Amino acid sequence: MRFEFTHEFDIPLDAIELAVLSPRLIDDLRPKLSDMETVTQTSHQLEDGILQRVWAFAANVKVPDFAKPYVTKEMLSWEERSTYSLKKHEAAWNIVPLVKPEWQKYFQASGTYSLVPRGDGSARIVRGQLELQVHAVVRAVGERLIVNEVKKTFDAEAVALRDLATLV
Repeated sequence: MRFEFTHEFDIPLDAIELAVLSPRLIDDLRPKLSDMETVTQTSHQLEDGILQRVWAFAANVKVPDFAKPYVTKEMLSWEERSTYSLKKHEAAWNIVPLVKPEWQKYFQASGTYSLVPRGDGSARIVRGQLELQVHAVVRAVGERLIVNEVKKTFDAEAVALRDLATLV
């Protein structure tokens, strides 16, 4: 399943970019994600115009009854690994589920986000693809639910970026 969404900012690209690069962004994001049990930054390295960042998430969501026999607590934990290029104003990201290695083949999620100027402001365009390698019926429902959660996380991050970029 492919997806795309855009966040508009009435803030110049360079100010939003400084917020993206801030190691403090995770602290501003954490309280905006009420469905998360934990949100931590496990790595943040800025070198030669490239930011390498790893955020770890553990969800605290209600699993639908039909899925409870199949969805374990560890399946609700993952890392988001991203590499942001100052030169390109773009990040490549991927989600790594924190499950047994033999289970990782059942889930893939990756994408990009780009910061672009828009008039006096800027926008972030998030593009991604997600794939569950499970039964077709479960896949369709699961992918929609997961993309919805991915969108919620990126929406919350957009609010955190806006808040951090407008600090005086």
